[in-house]
Amino acid sequence: MAKLDNDYYNRLAKLAADDDTAFIELYEKFFPLVYGMIFSRLKNVSAADDVVSEVFMKMSLNLHTYNDRYNFSTWLFTIATNTLINHFRKENRRREVSWDEFFEHAAPSSEQPEEKLLADERTANLLRAVDSLPERQRQIIALKYWAELSNVNIADILNISASNVGFIHFQAIKKLRELLDK
Repeated sequence: MAKLDNDYYNRLAKLAADDDTAFIELYEKFFPLVYGMIFSRLKNVSAADDVVSEVFMKMSLNLHTYNDRYNFSTWLFTIATNTLINHFRKENRRREVSWDEFFEHAAPSSEQPEEKLLADERTANLLRAVDSLPERQRQIIALKYWAELSNVNIADILNISASNVGFIHFQAIKKLRELLDK
């Protein structure tokens, strides 16, 4: 990924609230990055399309609140991360509501229902733990594991050094282990 010119995109974001051309340029630049992050986690085209549409709708509706003291890319990836977390929460709620029906009508599978339930529980616990991390740690976890970006690419997006990304990642993993071992 080419290095982002954060100053340029920060200025463009301020214009995009009132300028369709600026908005389109932001969309065209960041759509592949956001889509890659979302799809790599969902592995489902339809669900990824829905979540990415929601991310850019939120971006459009909230551009007037963007503060250019912060990088636009950080702001947008925060929206994307939070939208993805909310998607998983909704999916988990849907699953919880229909467990009885699921067990009654489920087709036989190679995975035992108990194993599936435990895996779903672990996923829900992990999402809650990630959600409780400080904002910067949450962003790095999302970009590293969901978007599968390198420390160098994450550093470009967040406008920090790659070594700082590594340190914050280490702190986040340590905190997640503490939370999940409780």
